[in-house]
Amino acid sequence: MKTEYITADQVRTVFPARPADCHKGNFGYVALIGGSIMYSGAIRLAAQALSSAANAAMRSGAGVAAVAAPRSICPLIAPQILEPTLYPLSDEDGRLVFCEEEFAHLCSRYDCIAFGMGSGLSEETVRAVEYLLRTCSSTLIVDADGLNAMAGLDKGMIRSCRARLVLTPHLKEFSRLSGMSIAEAKRDPSAAAKALAEELDAVVLLKGSTTVIAGPGSDTVLAADRGCPGMATAGSGDVLSGILSALLVNAEDPVLAAAAGAYINGAAGELAQSRRSDVTMISSDTVSCIAEVIENILNGRPV
Repeated sequence: MKTEYITADQVRTVFPARPADCHKGNFGYVALIGGSIMYSGAIRLAAQALSSAANAAMRSGAGVAAVAAPRSICPLIAPQILEPTLYPLSDEDGRLVFCEEEFAHLCSRYDCIAFGMGSGLSEETVRAVEYLLRTCSSTLIVDADGLNAMAGLDKGMIRSCRARLVLTPHLKEFSRLSGMSIAEAKRDPSAAAKALAEELDAVVLLKGSTTVIAGPGSDTVLAADRGCPGMATAGSGDVLSGILSALLVNAEDPVLAAAAGAYINGAAGELAQSRRSDVTMISSDTVSCIAEVIENILNGRPV
């Protein structure tokens, strides 16, 4: 096994050409599912995180992006998004209540689904994850509490997922999923991500100061070393999920696309920090820099 650092030239290759007669359907329909009320103040954080992710998906080239969230928090999300659409989900007291009809609609309509951002961990979250693993047949990105729900499932269910599965854990989530200690995973992140990718037949993006991305059946692990201390703030991972959904929806190579997403997210964070500071920047500052980073990459300018 070898680890290679992804370059801007490689990132450029994940963006499909756009002919003059193209339309939004050519570039993928993505849905971002999450949000909940967990404790005081979390409702606005969940709304900000989800809207940031949706905007990140649009800025990263998705044709259509939708935010699917518990109905009662939709009024807080709506003013923060313009281009993405809003799909209310059944809820109780601000938490997701799994409804098969709603999730069936999302699975049938959208080419890429990202699930778990701000969703909270509950039996309803587990039911949603189980349904997505059984039913989604396109691309499925699982993040945050979606990963925590998945950690309690039978590994055979995860391996039999019909979708192209992409998991985006940080070290603690990775430890829950893999059973490996955090210390062990930190000693050799590439080997740890590769082992879980093979075990679950999934692409594993293990977040860290250097993010590593491994897929099953390949001897090469990609790494992205972009990022900065200012990204240690709520919502940064949700922004990454938005970027990933836009890149993976059209990707021939999901490992390369996931690595490109980590590179873009980190470079946008670095640019945001240069304009703010490592103390004052927030995740929406990273979103505001995504377009400029992508434009620089596409035009061969320094990033």
